[in-house]
Amino acid sequence: MQLKETHSLLDSMGQTMVNTVKWGIASSVMNTFTGSIQNAYNYVKVLDSSLNDIRIVTGQSREEMDRFADSANKAAQNLGRQTKDYTNAALSFYQQGLSDDEVAARTETTLKAANITGAGVSDIADQLTAVWNGFQVSLTDTENVVSKLAAVADTSASDMSELATAMSKTASVANNMGVDVDQLTAQVATIIATTRQAP
Repeated sequence: MQLKETHSLLDSMGQTMVNTVKWGIASSVMNTFTGSIQNAYNYVKVLDSSLNDIRIVTGQSREEMDRFADSANKAAQNLGRQTKDYTNAALSFYQQGLSDDEVAARTETTLKAANITGAGVSDIADQLTAVWNGFQVSLTDTENVVSKLAAVADTSASDMSELATAMSKTASVANNMGVDVDQLTAQVATIIATTRQAP
C-alpha cells in the first residue's frame, strides 16, 4: 500500500514538473513574441514619424512618399542599416533644401561613414554637413571627400570620427583662408596624432 502511495505521489510530482516546464517554455515563447510585436510596433511608429516629417518638409504626395519609403528601404538594406536610419539622415538633408538627388547621395554617404566610424547617423550627418557646406562640396564630390577622410584616418593615428568632428568646426574658416579640404584633412590628422587632444 505504501509503495502504491509513493508511486502515485512520484507520478503526480513528475506530472507537475512536466507541466511546470511546459508552462515555462510557453510563457517564454509568449513573452518573446509579445516583445517582438512591441518592438515592431515602435519601429514602425518611429519610421512613420520620420516619413511624415519628410513629407511635411518636401510637400510630396502620398504616392511619392510610398516610392521614397520603398527606395529608402532598399538603400538601407544595401548599406546594412535600418530604414529609419536612412530616413532620419534624409530628413536632415531635406531640411537643408537639397534636391532628391543630393539628399540620396549625401544620405548614402552618411550611412557608409556611420558604418565605418560606428558613430550615430545623426552625429555623422551633422559633422559631414558642416564639412560639405564649409567647402561647398558638389554633389559629385560628397563621397570623394568622405573617402579622403577614411583614407587619412586609416593611415594616421586619428580616426574618421575625430577628423569629421574637428573639420566640422574648422571647414568654413579654412575654406575662407584658402585651405582646401585635402590640406585641412592632413593638418587635422597631424595635430590629432601628435597631441592626442580631443578633436
